[in-house]
Amino acid sequence: MGFVCLLPAGAQGSDPFFDDIPLVLTASRLAQSPLDAPAPVTVIDRDMIEASGFTTIHDLLRLVPGFLVADIADGSPSVASHGLGDAYDRRIKVMIDGRTINSPLWGDTKWDNLPLRVDDIERVEVVRGPNGAAYGVNAFQGVVNIITRSPATESGGAVILRRGRDDFYDYGVRINGAGDAALDWRLSASRRSVVNFESHFEDNPPTQRLHGAEKLTRNVANFNATLQLSPLDEFGLQLGISEGPSWRGGPHYLDFPPHGERDRSLYLQAGWERRVDGDTSVSLRYYRQQERAEGDWTVLEKDAGGVLQAYLGSRDSEVQRDDLELQLSGRWSPSIAAMLGLGLRSERARSLSLFGRDDWLDATHAQLFGSVEWRPVEALRINVGGTLESHDYSGSLFSPRFAANYAFSPDSALRFSTGTAYRAPTLMESKAFQTYRDGDDIRRILFRSLEPLQSERLRFIDLGYVAHFRPQGLTLDARVFREYYERFIDDRSCRTFPAGFDFDQLDPGVRANFMKDACPNREGPDFKPITPGQKAFYFFNANDFRMTGAEFSIDWRRDGWGRAILSQSFIRIDEGEPYSDRDIPDSAPHATTSLLLIKELPERWRASLGYYRNGEYYWINGGDYIPRGERFDLKLARRFGAPGSDSEFSVTALSVKGKYPDFHNGKYRHQPHLFATLRIGW
Repeated sequence: MGFVCLLPAGAQGSDPFFDDIPLVLTASRLAQSPLDAPAPVTVIDRDMIEASGFTTIHDLLRLVPGFLVADIADGSPSVASHGLGDAYDRRIKVMIDGRTINSPLWGDTKWDNLPLRVDDIERVEVVRGPNGAAYGVNAFQGVVNIITRSPATESGGAVILRRGRDDFYDYGVRINGAGDAALDWRLSASRRSVVNFESHFEDNPPTQRLHGAEKLTRNVANFNATLQLSPLDEFGLQLGISEGPSWRGGPHYLDFPPHGERDRSLYLQAGWERRVDGDTSVSLRYYRQQERAEGDWTVLEKDAGGVLQAYLGSRDSEVQRDDLELQLSGRWSPSIAAMLGLGLRSERARSLSLFGRDDWLDATHAQLFGSVEWRPVEALRINVGGTLESHDYSGSLFSPRFAANYAFSPDSALRFSTGTAYRAPTLMESKAFQTYRDGDDIRRILFRSLEPLQSERLRFIDLGYVAHFRPQGLTLDARVFREYYERFIDDRSCRTFPAGFDFDQLDPGVRANFMKDACPNREGPDFKPITPGQKAFYFFNANDFRMTGAEFSIDWRRDGWGRAILSQSFIRIDEGEPYSDRDIPDSAPHATTSLLLIKELPERWRASLGYYRNGEYYWINGGDYIPRGERFDLKLARRFGAPGSDSEFSVTALSVKGKYPDFHNGKYRHQPHLFATLRIGW
């Protein structure tokens, strides 16, 4: 999988992504129809991307059944699949053109700092469920593959100007090569600024704290090129950068006051592919990813005498990742096809504030992956695959999958799949020692790794049905599933004390509780808290539980009218008593709905409506209760200019009902957005 689409036999000579049922790449690393895929896949195509009105990539996942999306005023947005979401969406693997972009620190995705624009995306493929058999550890609850627009399919250029309320702006330019040479290329660049949160007063009258705000500015540049070396060989190169400041913090927060931060993300992706024949190809790809975060603020804390003491909070960190991947695919016989690959990865990170040390922490990861597809009779496809890997934080793991697809007709199929997936502990879960400091003295400890962790394990059973009803212009994708989570990694609070702390000095009313809640270890002599007994968090393998769900998506379209995409999901988490976190069973709303209506109008006008509804649920570990709610988005657009110029003027209103709770009902109220867009193409 990567910048080149691997087409199955018979597909060459047409564009498979504009057929009635588009081919997908992400389920098994090979291009195939969703009717043949061994896992459920949602495709957010270019038509849906434009109609949604979204200008950020993570918002597009609102269109996927069962996915939850939240912006967070204190950090990067978070995405969850069927619940279990927190401030770090580390249970979903996210890729750009097959390149993993999850951060080595928390395993999350820095959605607000991706070196890519929504306008550069061709489609997003989402595997709605575990896919460790294809991608190994951390393809745990799902896989999101963001596939960019190929420079070979574009020519000319475009200027995009967006301007809206609250000083929102988004200015971009895209320039493409001529498209008639061996070298095809595209260069895009932009600058964007947005206010996601204004300071919000808590509704609770006794508290009335003014919670945090968030404003982001990002500069993004991206270069994509493909070079046809020969009729059989193609070379691809991608470079990207995203950087800019963020303003965060709450006026009433002594430990997180208003302050500035800065982020930078760089990546390089290079690859070679040879198509030996219509069924056989070999590819070699190299990826490099770098992230840097900077931000300091003054933390104030009252000592025993009520006097404010100051020390430093920081989020400074630097991470690097290098990936090398070799993949071979081919057909052994008319009824058997196979894929085999090898991957090597190196990860590095350093941060005094996160690990209590200045030197680099290194980790390596190796994996062997493959699959075999057998077609014993015309209607039946059997897929057996798996990934064997070795990781510094998890040891050796094997993620297998068995899938069988039975075609009732050329346009409908039933899928059964079962297997196992793992999530390895992240660098922070394995090595964290997050602190606030005053010179060489540690004043507060936030996160602490105390014991070796086992990888989370997920065993699943999935039954799905995909059908395309051509006369009605309707596609149906439905499934029911059951997932068994084991060794769930959670965090638990405890009270920190320096070595030799005398509990007898505490007030008798709190002494017993403080001793009971004390952390399992005592810190060294450099730990000099102003107030002993403050809470820190450490990681541990918690309880097992079960998730049961059903979901469906209906995509209906008719020429001259438009299109409607309806997605619905129902989830239940149970059999986990006693839960390590009481919010786990309520972390998935029992029902979520998304609806995107696209209406073609005369004179090249087009209107679209997005509707998103969730039942009540909880974001865990940093988040809180989210009430039942709904959101409406509207977009009205008119195309102009020569056919194919892609020129358009539009007005978009996101969240027309106004502010709504996001991630934490007490703290955050997400801002609505109203803006106009002018896109001029040539």
